[in-house]
Amino acid sequence: MAAISRIIFWQPIASPHQEDFLEALAGQFQGEVILAVEHDLPDDRRAQGWQMPSHSKVTTVDISIPTNHATLASHATAAMLHVFSGFFSHRLVWAGFRSLAPSSARLAIFSEAPEQRGATGWIKRLRGKAIAARWAWRFAFVLAIGGVGCEFFERIGFPVDKIVPFGYFLDVPPPAEAGAARADGHVVRLVSAGQLIPRKGVDLLVESCAMLPAQGWTLDIFGDGPQRARLACRVAALGLDDRVRFCGTLARESLRCELATFDRAILPSRFDGWGMLASEALAAGTPVICTDACGAVSLVDGGPGNRVVAGGRVDLLAGALAEAVSAGPVSSEARGIVRGVFERKGSASAGAVRFLREVSRG
Repeated sequence: MAAISRIIFWQPIASPHQEDFLEALAGQFQGEVILAVEHDLPDDRRAQGWQMPSHSKVTTVDISIPTNHATLASHATAAMLHVFSGFFSHRLVWAGFRSLAPSSARLAIFSEAPEQRGATGWIKRLRGKAIAARWAWRFAFVLAIGGVGCEFFERIGFPVDKIVPFGYFLDVPPPAEAGAARADGHVVRLVSAGQLIPRKGVDLLVESCAMLPAQGWTLDIFGDGPQRARLACRVAALGLDDRVRFCGTLARESLRCELATFDRAILPSRFDGWGMLASEALAAGTPVICTDACGAVSLVDGGPGNRVVAGGRVDLLAGALAEAVSAGPVSSEARGIVRGVFERKGSASAGAVRFLREVSRG
């Protein structure tokens, strides 16, 4: 098999979740790395604090321009690897795959599982099964995001030996400088971040907080969404408004800096293809509590100070929170251990090594 000299990632948008990984990959790979994007970052993502990636080692190409799309689709030899994300539902990415399917180029998938509840979930699985039945043979491997991603691709019919457990990978920031003693003393600072929508389960987190001791903890919730007003009313009704704060949306880079000041990051999701808060918190040395409905379970499970609980169980989530409060604030030494584990499992450099190892397997 020919050695790969160019890797082209076909994606709906240039995602900040993949920025660090792609830059690390371009730094380790001997050939060229290209990011082909269908459209600009949508307004709703910007409203959530997403920012356009700033790539220096990766060439970004706008495939909404027909000549650009045709040029990338012409890279069709065995020395080319094309990796597709979102091609189930995005026209130009799908068109790139269909153009390359008859060629000798190597093809792969890099994808989360979609949310699959209700009738729309049934339709997504049905379409996935149709695609797998027709095209699974054509892909060298599938980089499935988290355990839920692996389960989805196996369920729709991709061969198990082609499914590679993968994730989103981040650079590990330098440790936060030691500052003055915390003004809040022994108060445990909890944090959650994301859209305030039912899927994210922040309502379950609020109910869990009502089962905690009256003192010794606070919760900051970053993000916005249609549930905010109702959640704020529920917090007030439970008498928690002196401990639970709604902080609004914060740019992702700013949030990453803030995470090192918290003692636990909470992902109470009913479903999350991954859950970037888990990666961002662990990179900052902050342990994570998440549900088993998050793809990031593969990163969280077994890590120092982390807990995974069953999704939708307020009692179990409250128990994990109570343990965190009882344990007290996270020490700088413990943060160093959390960061070290993340660097080995979830850093951008580690992700690039895993990716290139899969490519080399042929």
